[in-house]
Amino acid sequence: MAKDTPREHRLLHMAAAASVLTALMLIAAKTVAWLLTGSVSLLASLVDSVMDSLASLINFFAIRYSLVPADNEHRFGHGKAEALAGLGQALFIAASSLFLIHQSVLKLLEPSPIEQSGVGIAVMVFSIVLTFGLLLIQKYVVRETGSTAIEADSLHYLSDLAVNVGIIAVLALSQLGWLWLDGSVGLVIAIFILFSAWRIAWDACQLLLDREMPDDVRTRIAAIVSSHPQALGFHDLRTRQSGRTSFIQLHVDLDETLTLRQAHTLVCQIQDDIVSAFPNADVIIHQDPVAVGDRVPVEGD
Repeated sequence: MAKDTPREHRLLHMAAAASVLTALMLIAAKTVAWLLTGSVSLLASLVDSVMDSLASLINFFAIRYSLVPADNEHRFGHGKAEALAGLGQALFIAASSLFLIHQSVLKLLEPSPIEQSGVGIAVMVFSIVLTFGLLLIQKYVVRETGSTAIEADSLHYLSDLAVNVGIIAVLALSQLGWLWLDGSVGLVIAIFILFSAWRIAWDACQLLLDREMPDDVRTRIAAIVSSHPQALGFHDLRTRQSGRTSFIQLHVDLDETLTLRQAHTLVCQIQDDIVSAFPNADVIIHQDPVAVGDRVPVEGD
């Protein structure tokens, strides 16, 4: 089984810790701003940050567990802990959205002026800068490790940027008498958060259900097998993702007159090429003997 490198471990720990620290800093700043302004939009952003912190903590421990090497009881490793973390995030996020919908409706029914909007705007600008810095870190870590948990966390923080910009507009326009805007934007944010929860939960469930990897992956594998003239074809290709490990299994048709050593050498070459194309892949190839004249078409032909 492919193993994560110490560098990948450090990157994942760094991203998880940065996410937790960012969420805690945003909670502190937004709590002060909400208490001073009474804005339901700011409350929505505060609740979102609280959910972020809980989700980030789940991520932190899930990633640590997912990095534990395979053992006798978990032969395929612990990578699915990341998908479970994503599912946990979705549940927390959905709960927060329902709370925000309730608060937003109350604000729409009884609109009230927003106090000290300048403080709220300053906090939102601070949130945007801090969130953007975290996203840069997460984007780099996802590119280097392919972590599904970090990617799910990053998607949620990315949505926060748009939310924060919207809240700045609400705080500014409320001073012009647009009191209804606060509750309306809060409601929009809540619905958007609920949609994000659904998307994260769907992706996590698909990983837990061992969904096939994208079609372009299968196409690349077919091209790799076809690049070896002695490979007469392949079939029964199965793929799945668990954490950062890709599991790839297939049957390759070989000339029945090849010696065991020749067949083994050829399959090892194909396996090495697949691993080169998909780092951290765990590849299993079964050899099927066929007559030279009975070439079996490659899957997708």
